[in-house]
Amino acid sequence: MKLTRLRPSPALVIAMVALFVALSGTGYAAFKLPRNSVTSINVKDRSLLSKDFKAGQIPRGAAGPAGPAGPAGPAGPAGPAGPAGPAGPSGAAKAFARVLPGGDVDDPRARGITDASVSKPSAGVYCIDVEGGAINVVGTIDIFSAAGVIEASTLLSTCAAGKEVEVHTRDMTGALADRGFFILVN
Repeated sequence: MKLTRLRPSPALVIAMVALFVALSGTGYAAFKLPRNSVTSINVKDRSLLSKDFKAGQIPRGAAGPAGPAGPAGPAGPAGPAGPAGPAGPSGAAKAFARVLPGGDVDDPRARGITDASVSKPSAGVYCIDVEGGAINVVGTIDIFSAAGVIEASTLLSTCAAGKEVEVHTRDMTGALADRGFFILVN
């Protein structure tokens, strides 16, 4: 078997020399440019980056709008307390109460409604007398009593005249059932 030694052709040698000159000539030219020889006419718009400048050479622009792009900065120190504001009104509620399933009022959680002002003619029906009358009423089921549904109204359908609020409480099937509730009247 005869081994032949491969020699580079003249074309390959010239191509390698041209490549070497091309790769090294660019770096060489950048370091040998005279000072201030590149002007703004020679620089393509938007081709320079902030890293191409020394610190302090580029003036800081105006702050952009705040947005979800970045996290918020740290909170500054708290300022001094301001003066106290004027006292607000005493409240719009004429009466409120927590009424237990049997119709008794939870006295520490009531104002303007007492045991004497609540009657219970049938299961799930509560009639409440509010001194001075009732314009609006809001009721909420007491979840510590049992789950259910509540209807509170100033329109009477079951309660006798003289009562201002009628409350119906129902179980989860919709049947009238005794449930504890909270009521707010104005």
